[in-house]
Amino acid sequence: MAAESLVDSKFEASRQLASALVQRGAPLLAAFWDFHEDIDRWTLVLVPTSSNEKHRLIKQTTELLIEPPYRSIFSISDTLVDGQQIDRARALGAYIRYEPYIGRRFDTTFTDGQFFESVVPVYFRPELLTRLAVASGA
Repeated sequence: MAAESLVDSKFEASRQLASALVQRGAPLLAAFWDFHEDIDRWTLVLVPTSSNEKHRLIKQTTELLIEPPYRSIFSISDTLVDGQQIDRARALGAYIRYEPYIGRRFDTTFTDGQFFESVVPVYFRPELLTRLAVASGA
């Protein structure tokens, strides 16, 4: 599993990408790195707020990815906009209990009917972090 480590520059760029998307009003529900053992690589999964918003998120993400610094950091296969990941994003968001959660790797986690082998959170809309709000007393 030589490729299992996530390069710091890619992680930091993914945080900047998520922030830029949010600032542009993109329909981004969540962003996380997901390791796929069968292909031995990490993929940045960008989850739209709904299946109907997938194409708008693809367009806004592509506009950013072709610009520096992203085009020199990410390969074409590094990112994936996936409307089928909404339930997984909700489950992972509800699983998160403590700050800081960004960059904290979760391994072999089963929650709310969803399985995560290796995942590193980058961004979650605040409404997904239901247990974090309860744990912090908010």
